Amino acid sequence: MAKEGEVSLGYVKIFRKVLDNPNASNPLFLAVWNYLLLKASHKVYVMRIAGEDRELNPGDLVCSCRKVAEFFNINKDTVNRILATMEKDSMIRRKMYTRKTVITVLNWSSYQGNPDTLGDKRGDTPWDTPWDTNKKKEERRDDRRVKKPKNALSEKGLTAAREVMAEFNQRAGKQYKDHAGSDHLTTIRARLEEGFTKEEMVEVIDHKVKELKGTENEAKWLNPTCMFRPANMERNLDWARSADNMEEAKLIKEFKHFEFSNPMEAQDIKQKIIDLRQKRNEHERVVQSQS
Repeated sequence: MAKEGEVSLGYVKIFRKVLDNPNASNPLFLAVWNYLLLKASHKVYVMRIAGEDRELNPGDLVCSCRKVAEFFNINKDTVNRILATMEKDSMIRRKMYTRKTVITVLNWSSYQGNPDTLGDKRGDTPWDTPWDTNKKKEERRDDRRVKKPKNALSEKGLTAAREVMAEFNQRAGKQYKDHAGSDHLTTIRARLEEGFTKEEMVEVIDHKVKELKGTENEAKWLNPTCMFRPANMERNLDWARSADNMEEAKLIKEFKHFEFSNPMEAQDIKQKIIDLRQKRNEHERVVQSQS
C-alpha cells in the first residue's frame, strides 16, 4: 500500500498550450499546476482513505489546500480559488473524503502516457486537456454511438430543436429565429441526433445563462452554437451538474450559518436547497423514463 505523498523520480511533460489560459499570467496558478503534475502518481496504487482501501489511478494525488498552501507559503483560500478555477477549466477534478481530497489531473494518459514525439501533434484544447477520459463521459459517448436512423429523427428532430431554441430564448432573454436554415438550430439538432436530450440541453442553458448573462462575454458566447458545439457540449453539461453540486454545498453552508442567528434568512436558503434538489430529481426521473 502506498504512503501518502509518495511519488516516483522522473519527469512530466508540460505542454505550451497551457500558456493560452488567461490565468497563466498568474505565477501562482502555474506553480500550483506544476505542483499537481509533479505530485500526481504515474501508476495505479491503493491507499487507505476514509476507512476503505481505494484504488487511485495515474494522474491522481491525495492533496489538500492546506498542504499546497504550506508548500508555497501562501494563503489556503488562494489555493482553493486556484483549484476551483482549474476545475472550471476542466483541468482537474476533486473528490472530497473525510480529512482527504483526491485530485485527478484530467486526461493524464493522453499527454503523460504518450511518446514525446506525439505531444505537439495532437489537437490541443485549452489547458492541456484535449480528450476527456472521464468515465461518465465515455459511457455517454458509447451510448450515443448507437444512433437512431436519420429518417426517424428528421421530422421529430426539427420540432425538438425548436423547443430547445424556445427554452434558450426564454431563459437567456434572446430572440434567435428558429427557421430550418438557422445555424443555431442546426447545431441543436446535431446534438439531439447524437443522443443528448432536451432536458440535458436545458441544464447547459441554465448554467451558461447564470455564468455569462450580464458579462462582457455575453454577446460573444451566450448563443446556442457556442454552448452546443461538439467540443463544448459534454464539458458544459458536466460543468452544469458540478455547478449544481457546488451551489448546493454553498447553500447548505449558508443555512448552517444563519440557522440560529437569522431564522428567516435560513428558511429562504432552505427553500432554495429544496428547489435545487427537486430540479435535479426531476431531471433524473426524465432520464430514467427515456432509457
